[in-house]
Amino acid sequence: MKNKKIRVNITVDKDKLDKAKTKLNLFGGKLSTLFNAYLDEFILSMEKDYGADYKNLQQKVKELEGRLRKLEER
Repeated sequence: MKNKKIRVNITVDKDKLDKAKTKLNLFGGKLSTLFNAYLDEFILSMEKDYGADYKNLQQKVKELEGRLRKLEER
């Protein structure tokens, strides 16, 4: 399978970009390599099956949001 690449234009925070470049220089890497690694991790996390625990956590979050709304109304 041939690896297809596209060029994208993104806007990033300048301070964070400078910090990332400094860290990458330690490893001789490129910013695109770092971005691809983060993109891979994002895709894997979105495809991960969290099962019943995810539903329980989702329910708890809804309950906490409801509690917060009640507290904010006071």
